[in-house]
Amino acid sequence: MKLWGIRMNKIELIEDLSKINSEKNNNLKIRGFHLQKYREQLTKRDSAENVDFIISNVIQPGFYFKNINCEECDYNKPIKILCLGKVQSGKTSFFLGTISLAFDNGYDLAYVLAGTKLELKKQNLDRIIKSFENNEKIKIFDVTSNFKEDIAKLISSGYKVILVALKNPSENTNLGKIKELTEKYNDIASLIIDDEGDEYTPGAEKRKSKNKNIGKTHNKIIDIITSIKICTFMSVTATPQANLLISTFDSISPDRLVLIKPGSGYTGGRSFFDTDDNPHVIIIKDEEDFKSTVPNSFKKALNFFIFACALKRTQKDLKPFSMLVHPSSFNRVQEKVAEIILNFIEERIKEYLIGENSVVFNDLLDDMKQIFAFYVEQNEVKNLDFEKIKDELNTVISNLFVETVNHKNFNKNILSTEALYKIKVGGNMLGRGLTIERLIVSYIYRDNLESQIDTMYQRCRWFGYKSEYFDVCRVYMTNSLRDKFIAIVKNEEHMWNSMEVFLQNEINLKKFKRLFLIENDKLQLTRKTISKTVVLKEFNFGHRPDESVNLSLEEKQNNRLVYERFINKYSKFGKLVDFDNSEKHNQQHLLIKMSFIEFYKNFLSKIVFAFGSPFDNLTFSPYLNKIQNKLLKDEILVMLMRYKKGEYRSPTNTTNMNLTRLFQGRNDGTKFTGDKYPIDINGVDYTKESFIQIHMVDTKNNPPLFENSIPLISFNCAFDSDFVKLVTGDNNYEE
Repeated sequence: MKLWGIRMNKIELIEDLSKINSEKNNNLKIRGFHLQKYREQLTKRDSAENVDFIISNVIQPGFYFKNINCEECDYNKPIKILCLGKVQSGKTSFFLGTISLAFDNGYDLAYVLAGTKLELKKQNLDRIIKSFENNEKIKIFDVTSNFKEDIAKLISSGYKVILVALKNPSENTNLGKIKELTEKYNDIASLIIDDEGDEYTPGAEKRKSKNKNIGKTHNKIIDIITSIKICTFMSVTATPQANLLISTFDSISPDRLVLIKPGSGYTGGRSFFDTDDNPHVIIIKDEEDFKSTVPNSFKKALNFFIFACALKRTQKDLKPFSMLVHPSSFNRVQEKVAEIILNFIEERIKEYLIGENSVVFNDLLDDMKQIFAFYVEQNEVKNLDFEKIKDELNTVISNLFVETVNHKNFNKNILSTEALYKIKVGGNMLGRGLTIERLIVSYIYRDNLESQIDTMYQRCRWFGYKSEYFDVCRVYMTNSLRDKFIAIVKNEEHMWNSMEVFLQNEINLKKFKRLFLIENDKLQLTRKTISKTVVLKEFNFGHRPDESVNLSLEEKQNNRLVYERFINKYSKFGKLVDFDNSEKHNQQHLLIKMSFIEFYKNFLSKIVFAFGSPFDNLTFSPYLNKIQNKLLKDEILVMLMRYKKGEYRSPTNTTNMNLTRLFQGRNDGTKFTGDKYPIDINGVDYTKESFIQIHMVDTKNNPPLFENSIPLISFNCAFDSDFVKLVTGDNNYEE
């Protein structure tokens, strides 16, 4: 039997089932009728490679399903699996596949807790119906208070059943009705899917002493999953902080962990927030809002949206696009902002349709020309004709439509228009779960003095599978928000890396050490009703640059000589690799795989680190000790960045002691992913590997001169099991 396994975004076949941990269910049926029908349905809308990738994710939780044939199983003790994906990465496709897998492995009934909002429930229900429309053996029901279907009779007739309900603790409907059904059909092996499983499910333990009625959803779900003899409970989320930070002795605390890796073409956190100069993020001022007038920054965002839609029409992409405006959590503010935007479009933008006699015609056209020129320069585009874009402007402007997306207006919006280019104004409803069709421009200025990582990250509706039009994806936000999101992405990278390591040697999630990385003082992990964020000292993993250049002339000369001697000795062992597709090989680095001890002796121990540098000669002593004690491999990948070209970097405005930045940001026009997260043009991702980059930096001359350049390093400390043991201990969480 074969299994699909994922590594480095490529699908590989794992032939030997014996490799799977003995605690997992090794008798999993992975080529059954229902999963095959689901695969067929996926193939209608996606490539065979992407479908294989989805199915490979789907199979993972199956090895943890509660065994329906186990004579010694503990009845009414559910297996609880935390399924961690990325924001807008296809988690719904994943859990629908796991339902098919469960049906092939003896489960007859699936309950889907389809979110806490009616809008999200409707989106999920529609997806479920469409995904199983080719499978006549599955019956799907929307569970309301008057639900009276005979589930046992349907199952005895050969059907599998999916019940969809709102995650709301009402007694006579929603979770109350589900509880009634699970007690009635407790003998039927059941899979329960908790979509957006970090919302309400973990409860609010910190407030129970003041309000005994708090946490009703949490309590109701525990009653539901413990009333079924054979039950697997899957909590699906992209922000699991609350699920992990509740006590592991809590009855809802997950036992197992599955990482749902995103497929090819996914643009997530690092695509937007790798560096503070990412071209997809445009900074707006804190005071820019709609209180007195339409902000200039919004006018620019709207003009870019119009340009982007026109550009894509010239490229034969005639499908809808969306723009998101996120001003406030209050409905009245959202409606007021939507009204202001609508009036501006009707009174100013649509004046362009009159033609050259319009007072706005030349101004708007000049704005489009400026956007066009910057787009061409930024993306290094050739043979792009502005006149063709101009020809599409009338069509785009004629099809602009403004709508408010909140509980009050949702049903009206569903039927309101077939307009191609929608501008959606909303708040909380746009902050979790809902997918906005082909969202390319987001304008968000809502912020708080203190923010929760899980709540903030769910706002990133602009993530998703956007590689075909990522060149026109933009997020307009304040500097404070941008800095928070950069820190949140680092938090996510740290969490995923540590979890991948954990899963190499352990499956009991309760033993996972609850240590997280936060590099912004205004961030908390989750809401305080779940857990307070306690500051702990630990080594900061990740890719860290040295941006300190406060060196004497003698020290700079010393470091240049060390670099010269190093390349004279080792460059012949390296390989030139392109990290972009530019004709001039602008991002060509020399890669040398070598002994860490040897690199330390010949480079790290000889250069002088400036005052304020995150590194010194002692920084690397723990690694040397581990290598010498054979606890780590003696190897490091050395990247000589922009080999034989060097790079200019400007110092800070107030002092020449530091650079404004060391890392060069991404350029999607040449497929360059940036220095911080290096992926070469062949798709090889180096972020999981320990490496040291050496940048030859000139702070005075552009183009740079070697005789005025100094070597600065950055260190990517990869997470493997040895490093985790070095810095986080034994991972024992429960006594």
